[in-house]
Amino acid sequence: MINSLTYLTRRCPRKCEYCALRNTENIGSELSSRQWRKAFEILKELSIDFNLILGNETWLLGRRLLKIMKANKVPYALYTTCPEPLFHRYRKAYFQSGYIDNLSCGIDYPVREGIQIEDDSYHKSVDAWKGFQWIKACFPNVDTQGTITLHKKNIQYAPQLVEDLSRLGVFVGINFIHWNKDGRYDFFPRKEEIADLLFNESDYSTVENILHKILDIPNLLLQNPEFISEKVPVLLNMGWHCGGNPYVGPTIDADGHLRCCGYRRGIHTPKYTIFDLPEYLEEWGEAVYQDAMECPGCAWSYPWMFHFWDETDPILGEKVFSQHAGRHIPEEKWSNRKIK
Repeated sequence: MINSLTYLTRRCPRKCEYCALRNTENIGSELSSRQWRKAFEILKELSIDFNLILGNETWLLGRRLLKIMKANKVPYALYTTCPEPLFHRYRKAYFQSGYIDNLSCGIDYPVREGIQIEDDSYHKSVDAWKGFQWIKACFPNVDTQGTITLHKKNIQYAPQLVEDLSRLGVFVGINFIHWNKDGRYDFFPRKEEIADLLFNESDYSTVENILHKILDIPNLLLQNPEFISEKVPVLLNMGWHCGGNPYVGPTIDADGHLRCCGYRRGIHTPKYTIFDLPEYLEEWGEAVYQDAMECPGCAWSYPWMFHFWDETDPILGEKVFSQHAGRHIPEEKWSNRKIK
């Protein structure tokens, strides 16, 4: 099992308070469609089993995204925030093409009557919920996932949101809020900037109880129950470490340079680009190891799950990532996706 991660673009259609554009001074020009097609060919050559594709906002590529994904032969998840009018403009063409076979969104709050929160994450959640409703009505066979990032302001809503998504037939992933511990997590603000969102020791029992409630939800379509069964202090304090190996495969930034992982650019790894592989595979691996070992740790479900399944059942693990399989999910409910 070999996983990878790709940032197709660093552009953003929203004026987000905490945006991935906050640290882009070292990022060069984005790759062209032709270069991205070549990059995906290299991922296939490296025997990547699953590629997580993030933005900032992937749909900003417009029609170019179809050309890029047509060439992709690696099972993947493609994230969007379903921003309007962008989502409405491209949704039909994207999913009719068959080249884009999933809708994955961050969604942090339930969209229910009586809930109205003046928060950027809430407004993005509304867009994501509308996107999921539309795809279920118009393209029910398209794979879907909603990823929830838990923090102090939304933790109370988490069971409702997980239940709503599961009932709609949307697979759920759970993450926990992170901060820039040492100045090298280039997608996160400093701790003092988001102090009102962070948990403290007095919250541990509340979080543990809520996570137990989530695990008790009937017909749960949760991708990572093993992850949220981890010790709560580890989850809330970025207390896990990959041991120098995030998920074996490369992480590609929008300009083609390689990163240590999705959360850290690193110092040694960006000396290489995706086009240096597989020729410099050993040197790249050493660079990732050096950068990862300098990291103070995280609590990111993606590498955590990779390590868990690689150590316990890599055959099932490959299906967990590519088909939303799970020991708690009946096989007939796994995503019926093409394994390219």
